[in-house]
Amino acid sequence: MELNYKKSDTIVISDIHIGSKNSKTDKLYDFLDLLLENPPKRLIVAGDLFELWSTSYKKIGKYDHKVIRKILELSQNKIEIIYIPGNHDRAFRAFRKFTLGNIDIKREYLIRHNGKKYIVMHGDEFDAFTRNHVILSLIIDQLYIVIIKWSAFVKRFFGLRMSLSSRKKSKRYLKIVKKIKKAALTYARSVKVDGIIIGHTHYPEIFKNIDGIVYANSGDWIDSLSYIVISDDIKLQYFK
Repeated sequence: MELNYKKSDTIVISDIHIGSKNSKTDKLYDFLDLLLENPPKRLIVAGDLFELWSTSYKKIGKYDHKVIRKILELSQNKIEIIYIPGNHDRAFRAFRKFTLGNIDIKREYLIRHNGKKYIVMHGDEFDAFTRNHVILSLIIDQLYIVIIKWSAFVKRFFGLRMSLSSRKKSKRYLKIVKKIKKAALTYARSVKVDGIIIGHTHYPEIFKNIDGIVYANSGDWIDSLSYIVISDDIKLQYFK
């Protein structure tokens, strides 16, 4: 399988949640292996690389370790690696402005590409619900995991397929996504950039505002297996 990008492009992934049983680290490992074969200029991990809210280190699996090693390998092969911790791996924010090996840890990252400026963040900064209701947001995350597990059970034992996007179709969830998008665009406008790329919501999309500012969400590696390519323009792609 070939990935569609140029060597001068930036790839943005987010919300891997290493340590969660639902993280598709096997798929991500294959994806990163393809990046190593044809290195882009830069890989940005825009938050929630690790699941530190609800995972014991004892539960880290084989592919979880392989993904971490593969990211380190990429960083040693002339690929610029930027890690922007999210709310689920918030502990690493204490190391922002630090470099671990060849990996730079940032709170946000500004990209200049073909005369345009794009800012990359995790996105929880724009989520008032998560900031103000930490315990409740944790419970909702756990309910999302239950939905994913139930979907796998139904598919396996009854030959039926439940949509993993059930949460993503709920009116409450879409309302939160809309508010986060609006806040992100407001921030992008205030810092005078051409676009903003975030993760956090697990809702992959690209939206061009009426004023021309682009909002992009890189999705996740639990359900969507999606990523953003920053090239001549911003593209949303899926790894299947």
